[in-house]
Amino acid sequence: MNKKHFLISILSLLFFFRSFSQIILAPDLQCVITDASNGNITLYWTNPPANPCGAFVQYTIYASSTGSSGPYNTFAESNQAATSFVYLNAISISPTWYFYIEADYNCPGATVLQSDTVNNLNPATPDIVNVDVTQSGDAVINWAPDSSPQTQGYVIYYYAQNGQVFPFDTVYGRFNTTTTDFAADPTTQSVSYTIAAFDSCDKFSSYNTFPHNTIYATQSSAACVKQITFNWNRYINWPQGVKQYEVWLSRNSGAFAIVALVDSGTQTYGLTNYNDGDSLCVFIRGISAADSNVYSNSNLMCMRASIVQPPAYNYITNVTVDLANHVWVTWIIDVAGELIYYTIENSGNNLSFTNVAQLNAPSPLNPSETFVDSIATPEHSPYYYRTTAVDSCQNQYPTAIAKTICLKGELFDYYIANLTWNDLEIDSAHVLRYNLYRNSGSGYQLIKTFLPGINSYSDSLQQLLTADGIFCYRIEAVYDLNLPLAGFNQTLSSFSNELCIIHRPIIYIPNAFAPNGVNNVFKPTIIYGDPKGYTLTIFNRWGGMVFESNDPALGWDGNDHGKEAQQGGYAYLIQFYANDGVKVERKGMVLLVK
Repeated sequence: MNKKHFLISILSLLFFFRSFSQIILAPDLQCVITDASNGNITLYWTNPPANPCGAFVQYTIYASSTGSSGPYNTFAESNQAATSFVYLNAISISPTWYFYIEADYNCPGATVLQSDTVNNLNPATPDIVNVDVTQSGDAVINWAPDSSPQTQGYVIYYYAQNGQVFPFDTVYGRFNTTTTDFAADPTTQSVSYTIAAFDSCDKFSSYNTFPHNTIYATQSSAACVKQITFNWNRYINWPQGVKQYEVWLSRNSGAFAIVALVDSGTQTYGLTNYNDGDSLCVFIRGISAADSNVYSNSNLMCMRASIVQPPAYNYITNVTVDLANHVWVTWIIDVAGELIYYTIENSGNNLSFTNVAQLNAPSPLNPSETFVDSIATPEHSPYYYRTTAVDSCQNQYPTAIAKTICLKGELFDYYIANLTWNDLEIDSAHVLRYNLYRNSGSGYQLIKTFLPGINSYSDSLQQLLTADGIFCYRIEAVYDLNLPLAGFNQTLSSFSNELCIIHRPIIYIPNAFAPNGVNNVFKPTIIYGDPKGYTLTIFNRWGGMVFESNDPALGWDGNDHGKEAQQGGYAYLIQFYANDGVKVERKGMVLLVK
């Protein structure tokens, strides 16, 4: 091939590709209107720019009454400036028509584009995808692009419970498919929405009769049972319903995470996994059964968790009896507990307990409390005690049962007092020893120490002949109490009741005396007595009184009204009241010897 032929070939190819690459734009078919009065259909379009590749020929209009796939009839409009076309009596042939349009130019080899295929029907009813609630509390409505090419925009409605609709927003553009409702408040109620489409001829689709609603969730807390309950309404009108609901939780400003999956038929959940004072934020998410990527969030609920705090411990540390035989009960309590009162119960048999007192719990709590029981009679039998802490939820936190020491005894024989006692019982207490104290008139003195397991003792009184005959005793238990939960470790003591044994007076009376001799005064010797109302009366053989004394230390010296009495026998009468109130009386004869 020579150079000339090569250049001609190149120029021919360039011309060919230049012609082939010409694109003839189609008019923008915007609107198709049916005139019900005459059965005509009018098409409206916007013309494309003039194509420079050749002369305008016509607009070719394609019409089909059988569907968008054809077959199509053709109509021609030769006016290049025309923007409409009337198809006369089209409705008499078919109620539904499909149209598209081309611009024809005398441009051999050019590519001719077609407009969108539109019909004379109203736009299709849009499909709602979901409605959602943002964390700021606004509702977002999403829908699928309308299937009608002539759709120009959408009207969004509130859907009332009675089926009425109220428009609140217009969105322009077929592919603009979301809007946010800033007016309604989905944080206080569920809001329902529906939607309709419109075209440039202001033809409207029907609104969607399957409205979608926001999920409105509420919460209620039960501090007494440590639970926050969430309730919400069902999400409706997804094509296959709800797959499940997810509960999302943020704790103390942390990231949100799923804490529960709830089936589609349940709209409640109880949250228990939290601590007092936690800052919690929760929302519910419904998941579409048709597409798990489609979901709806509820309103966001934020709260400060509140739990009535139970005490971690409640221990009796001591039960002791004072000298008035009143029982002192002491206990320690966890001050972190939120309590309103204490009850104190006692029992004489560890079977049937009686509520003897109720004490208001102070705020803040005292770490230790004491109650004095002045009604109990711990000298008769051991007493059992327990205290119970009660919170505002009426939850009860009782202590273990503690048992007092009861000391009992009797005068076994002259100068012998037999004593018995029971063991002290306090939870976690380890008794080291029992100490026995006696008061014979000059205060209590320690007289004996016993190891645990010894619970009786016989006390000899012969060395106490000058006492007044009243012998009082107390037992002291010395014990270690270790309560690790409370951080308590101490050595304490608990006393029994006071037991007093009265030794009846022992009276020695001489049967003879000799004035001015070795035994020159007649009087009784009284051991263990502090005589009350004492009298000593001496009578002669004729019954006449020769002497009387009200002083136990003053005896008869053998005189009868200032004169020496005759030798012989004389009657005596000794009377007084012992320490226990019993009247003591002795009668007899004494021989006066000279």
